[in-house]
Amino acid sequence: MFIKNECINPPYGLLMQVRRSLAWISPLDLDGIAFIRLADELEEPNDKSPDWHKRAKAESISITGLYSGQHKDSPAQITLYVRDLYRGIPSLYWWTTVPTLNLIYTLAHEVGHHLIAKRGYIFQPDEKYKHTENEEDFCNRYAFGVTQKMMKRWYYRLGMWGLKDLAGWYYIFGCLDWNEKKYKKAAERFYISFHLDRNREDALNWYRSANALSNA
Repeated sequence: MFIKNECINPPYGLLMQVRRSLAWISPLDLDGIAFIRLADELEEPNDKSPDWHKRAKAESISITGLYSGQHKDSPAQITLYVRDLYRGIPSLYWWTTVPTLNLIYTLAHEVGHHLIAKRGYIFQPDEKYKHTENEEDFCNRYAFGVTQKMMKRWYYRLGMWGLKDLAGWYYIFGCLDWNEKKYKKAAERFYISFHLDRNREDALNWYRSANALSNA
């Protein structure tokens, strides 16, 4: 798989992390994807940009990846937005499996979109996609399945512990900021906590409350 690196100042070990992640996805599922593009962040929106694009930039929402299907002369490709993928991960962790797990989840999720675009389903031909959220759920299931296979290796279990530990620390610092009424900083900490550990619904709820107060 060709990796097209367009990052200006990428984290050390980035290409190694991407190759390590690709090794966990079936070549059959990757078939038809011309390349993986690495970019620093989501491009600035313009008048023709969809609403989600404008809202993401306006609210600093992490957009970690994007699938672009084949269109005319443009081949199918996956873009990974590196700054958001590494958001909240200290440089000390860059050579560990911590960023690998963040990368693989996003990469696998976008591969799920590719499978739907290519053959119409991910797991079974009778899958029904009634709306965008429903398709996202199936892509998340595909990504979860890939990461679960990785948990058979102790060093990926250690990486998962590292992600959850970082998320816990950001949550604690978010609570401290909240108590000091530093709502903007608290919102950022809570958001990173959820970004690192998608099971932290408590962090997501506190982020929404802190974000609302910071914009009041």
